[in-house]
Amino acid sequence: MADHIHTPKDGRGRRDVYLDDVQIKRVTYADTRRGVVRIMYDPLKLCVRRERARTFKRRGRVVVVSRG
Repeated sequence: MADHIHTPKDGRGRRDVYLDDVQIKRVTYADTRRGVVRIMYDPLKLCVRRERARTFKRRGRVVVVSRG
């Protein structure tokens, strides 16, 4: 996978994601090159047909910082 794409299961550890200098929680996908972030709803909403959590997309300047 490319270095600019971040997901929870990519094996690079825990990270903080910032979108336009605001920290975002519950991120499932972040692309720093394209400026795209996918975020789970809070409270959690489930997609009935696919049996997974629903997400929404936000665009802007994305910065990912390692916690360790």
